[in-house]
Amino acid sequence: MTDATASTPQNSLLFPAFMYGDKTTCRRKMKAEAKKWAKCYGEGRPFPEPKLIPIPPGSVVFIDEGYSNWVGGGYSMIAPNVVNVSANPKGEGLNIQWRAYLLRDLLYEAELIPKLRHEACLAFRHAVVTRFWRFPWAAISATSIGVLSSIEFTTPRIEGVLQHWDALDTLRYIDFGERPISLTTFMTHNFDGNVAMWVDQPTGNIRIDLATAIAQMRKASDEEVYRRVVKRLGNLADIDKDLKHPEWLKSPGVIEAGIRAYRNNGQEWYDNLTSGAMHELGRFLVLLEQNYGPGSEHFDPSFGKKP
Repeated sequence: MTDATASTPQNSLLFPAFMYGDKTTCRRKMKAEAKKWAKCYGEGRPFPEPKLIPIPPGSVVFIDEGYSNWVGGGYSMIAPNVVNVSANPKGEGLNIQWRAYLLRDLLYEAELIPKLRHEACLAFRHAVVTRFWRFPWAAISATSIGVLSSIEFTTPRIEGVLQHWDALDTLRYIDFGERPISLTTFMTHNFDGNVAMWVDQPTGNIRIDLATAIAQMRKASDEEVYRRVVKRLGNLADIDKDLKHPEWLKSPGVIEAGIRAYRNNGQEWYDNLTSGAMHELGRFLVLLEQNYGPGSEHFDPSFGKKP
């Protein structure tokens, strides 16, 4: 048992100490933790467990750094004192101290320390996933790490949240707005694309639908994964209002040809599409338009029609 857990109640929800405090202090602690993780990884040793401290029920957790700076600075585009965090010891919503986004920053910082090659960075992230995603703090924190969108990385992250749902549901989260939201709202917003791609008959209960989604992902063949990716991209081309040439994207063979071109840049680029993450699929469609669509430098009317 670590010093951090020895004096706390057995059922306390624990988060890393480097996630608690003012921004400057947290970043200093995070960078020190990153150095330890990078050193252990480089020497082939297990990652050290970070010092953990209790996070009281009702605490508000920042998932997004931008909003932590905005709300933490006392700003609001809605109304004065709109953030209600009465359970936070600082009170009034202007000094929320829990910063889950720092796990994402820790990964980036650790990868820079040994100057890992790109391939080694992926291996490093995989090692972190397999070590920490069973902890509630790591599962919820990892929802902000956009580069971990493959099935391999997505399923343990969702599973970790589902396993600790009741405990994590005692907290509130600030992610895409100024108001603290429930875990249900947070997970629906961040993983609705995964449900849309992998659950054929959603129930509307995000816990049930996410469990179905990860079960489907894990048993899917490569052919089924590819089929679902193509189908979902086609559906998004119909509804994404930011796309300029949806009719071209929907032309026979265009999405499939785009996937082949995407995959040529590296298998991980395709893998990031496979879980159904909205940001990855949306980015793919935007890049496909920009690189090959009407008006682009490389536009070819026969794109997608070639054997």
